[in-house]
Parts: sequence; structure tokens; C-alpha cells
Amino acid sequence: MKRFALVPVLVFAALSLAPSLARADCARVGLTPKVLTPASAVVPRDGGVVVAAVPEPRGKLDPGDAAVQSGWRVKIGGDSVKPPIDVLAPGLAVYRVAVANAFKVELSNGDAVLATVRVTRDKIDPLPAPKITRVWFEQASRHSTTQVGVALDGDIPAGAVALVLADDQGVPRSWGLATAAAGSKLYAYGARNCEVLPNGTIPSKAGDKVTLFWVDSTGMKSAATKPIQIGAAPR
Repeated sequence: MKRFALVPVLVFAALSLAPSLARADCARVGLTPKVLTPASAVVPRDGGVVVAAVPEPRGKLDPGDAAVQSGWRVKIGGDSVKPPIDVLAPGLAVYRVAVANAFKVELSNGDAVLATVRVTRDKIDPLPAPKITRVWFEQASRHSTTQVGVALDGDIPAGAVALVLADDQGVPRSWGLATAAAGSKLYAYGARNCEVLPNGTIPSKAGDKVTLFWVDSTGMKSAATKPIQIGAAPR
């Protein structure tokens, strides 16, 4: 659907059925799934483990969404089950871990444990809607990079792992990683030089009306902003 040193680098998706290829003069860059949920996180029963499709030099360029790995399993004690997977945005998914009477749950790719979380029956409130002061489109002079920047009224909230950009009907178009180091500015869409984008990402441009919402480390979505129009890049 990079955060993404730096301001948060984002990972995004292309409209084609297979990830877009880099320019001929670029080294091949593919996509690989990466767990964003911290180790030993406490996850509500309606939450899960967040996985993102992120750039990988000389990585694979397979069809489908690299964040969705149908062969991964949730391990509870001696049992191994296929978890439900919900796609939050192109290249961003949550692997649900709701299991009755389970204290520790592991997400495994078959060869290694990728994440270990503790499931709680306690309710965990979602993050509030993002507080946005400005959204803008910028393009490099050589047209090799296009991005949508987002200025926040304050810092990224604790627990947030991604900021999703959706259309004014709430359909996700792209997303960007959210890290504390980013401060109050990040990018929710970006097509940059040799990088490829997760399948399904929809480019955004000046004039588009969009909404934005947070995804926290347990896969819960915040409320969305009201529709806001993407403006021109600040001078």
C-alpha cells in the first residue's frame, strides 16, 4: 500500500497485479514482510500482530500482497493454527490472535518465531483521530519522486505504528510508518526512484480529498479525520 533515518519512511502499493519494477538503471529492490508489533506486546482479543510489506534490496517481486503470508501460523502451546488476516491498507495487515484462554501467542513462518505477544481480556482503547494541520503533494524536479506529506498538530502518539491515507469515503490508498523520531511530519504516500510499492497502492495528488487514520501496534484503527484536500507543497 522507507518510514519508512529519516522521517518515517513509507511503503506503498502499485495499481498493477505485481509490484512495479524499478527503473532499468536501478538495482533490483523487492518487498519483504516485516513485523511492526513490538516483542512481548499486550494485545486485546480483537487485536493482533501488525505486518508490513517493506523494501528489501534484491528481494522478491511476487504477485499479491507481501504483508499477507498465508503460510504463517499462530502457535498456542502445542497447537498451530492459521490466523485470520485483515488487510488494513495495501502492504499493511494484521494477523488476528484472538484465542480463548491463551496467555502467550506466537506468530511463526514455519522456520522461526517472528513475534510473541500476550493476549489480554482487558479492553484497550483505540488511538484518537490524527490531528492534522496540513497535507501536501510534492514532486522532485526530475519527476522521480512524488510524495504526500502530512504535518501533525503535535507528535505521533505513543503506540502508533502507521498512518494510513484513505480517500474521502474511507478506502485506504497508501500508508507510512510512524516512529517517534519523525516528530510532527511524515509521509503517507511516496513513490521514490528505485523503490517498489506494495500492490494496490493508489497514488494521491494535489486536489484529492482524503482522510487519515492511525494504526496502533495491536492492529487497532483510530477514528479517521474529516476529509481534507491535499494542497501544493509548501514553499
